[in-house]
Amino acid sequence: MRVLAEEGVLLALGTVLAVMTGIRTDAVFIAGLLLAVSVTGLVEWLHADERWPWLPCVAYLIVAAAVPAWCSFMPLVAYDMARLAAAGRPSRLVTAVRWLWVLPFAALWFVRVSHAGVAAGAADANSHMQALALTLTALLGFVAGRSREASDGNRRALLHAQDMAREASRSVRSRIADIDEERAQSVRMATLGERTRIAREIHDNVGHLLTRAIMQAQAGRAVAEATDDEVAARGFTTLGETLDDAMTMVRRSVHDLEDDGTDFAAQIEAAVASFDGISPDFSVSLANDVDTAPAPVSRCFATVIREALANVAHHSEAHEASVTLRDFPTLWQLVVQDPGPAIRARDARGRCRTDGEPPRGMGLTDIESRVRSIGGTALCGPYDGGWRVFVSVPKQRWHASPESCAKTDQPAFMKTTAGTLGNRGKL
Repeated sequence: MRVLAEEGVLLALGTVLAVMTGIRTDAVFIAGLLLAVSVTGLVEWLHADERWPWLPCVAYLIVAAAVPAWCSFMPLVAYDMARLAAAGRPSRLVTAVRWLWVLPFAALWFVRVSHAGVAAGAADANSHMQALALTLTALLGFVAGRSREASDGNRRALLHAQDMAREASRSVRSRIADIDEERAQSVRMATLGERTRIAREIHDNVGHLLTRAIMQAQAGRAVAEATDDEVAARGFTTLGETLDDAMTMVRRSVHDLEDDGTDFAAQIEAAVASFDGISPDFSVSLANDVDTAPAPVSRCFATVIREALANVAHHSEAHEASVTLRDFPTLWQLVVQDPGPAIRARDARGRCRTDGEPPRGMGLTDIESRVRSIGGTALCGPYDGGWRVFVSVPKQRWHASPESCAKTDQPAFMKTTAGTLGNRGKL
C-alpha cells in the first residue's frame, strides 16, 4: 500500500512539473502516461520473479530516449528501477540496469546543449529549467525507491529473525518437554524399581520368618494338645492367630507394592518389541488402550503375547501380526492375530495336515492354563484366514478384596505354607 501511494505521488509530481514547464499535453503525452502506469503495474506483477522485472523498465527507457516528453514520467520508472534488487538477489545485471534511467536524461541534456546556440533568451533558460526539474524529480524518485528497497530489506530481515527466534523457541520448548518427560520417566522407573525391591525384601526375609514362626506355633500347639496342657495350647493358638494376621498384612503389603511396581505399558511394549523386526519382513503393530492392570494380569498378558507371537513366527507365513488390548468397564481384552496363511506341516505319519485340523501344541495349552489361573478365558483358533488368540479377563475379582486377588499369584514359599497349614498362614 505504501508503494502504491509513493508511486501515485511521483506520477502526480511528474505530471504537474510537465504542465508547469510547458510540455505539450497532447496524445503522445497521454500515451506516455498510460504506458508508464502499465510498466509500473507490470513490474509489480513480475516482482516475485527475479529474472524479468527489469525488462519493462528498459523498454520504456528506450522509447523515452526518443520521445523527450515521456521523460516527465521517469520518476515513476526510476522508482521501480531502484527497487529491482528487492525482487531477488542483487547481481551485476541488476546493478547496471537500475542506473539506466539516467540515459534518457543524458539524451535530453545533449539535445538541449546542442540547441543552445540556436535558441535564445528566455526560451533557452526555460528549456534548461525544464530539463533540470525533470532530472531532479527523477532523482527524487530513484532515492525514494532506494529507501523503499532498504525498508523492505530490513522488514524481510526482521521477519526472518522473528521466524528464526520462534523456531529456536519452539525447539527449546520441545527439548525441555523431552527432558522433563525423560526425567519423569526415570523417576517413575526408579520408584517402581524401589517398590519392587522392597516387595522382594519382604518376600525373602519377613515372609519366610513368619512362615517358620507359624509352623513353630502349630508344632507347639500340637505338642501341648498331646500332653493335655490346655494353657499352653491356648497360648499357642493365640500366637498362631496373631501370626496369621501378621502374615495377612504382609501379604497385602507385598501385593500392593508389587502392583504399584508394575509398569503395564512397559511390560506389554517389551513383549511386543521382542518379536517386532525378528526378521526383515516381519513386523508387529500394537494398539494398547489399557493404562494399568494388576501385576498378575500384566505378567499373564505379557506371557500370552510372547507365546502367541512365537507361534506366529514358527507356524505362519504371515509378514505381520497385530496386538490389541482393550479396557472395557467389566473386563480386559487381549487379541493377538495374524493374517496367515499357516505353514503346511506334516505329522508323524507323513500326512499333510488340513486347515480343519489345527495342531494343538503345548504353547496353546499353556496360554489357556495361564489365563484360567487369573480367572479369564482364552480362545485360540483359525480366524479370517489366519490365527487369533482371544483373551478376556473379568475385572470383578480384581476389584474385590486384596486377599482374593493375591491368591492367584502366590509366591513359592506361601504355596508351601498353604499345603502344610491348610487355610491358616497362607500368603
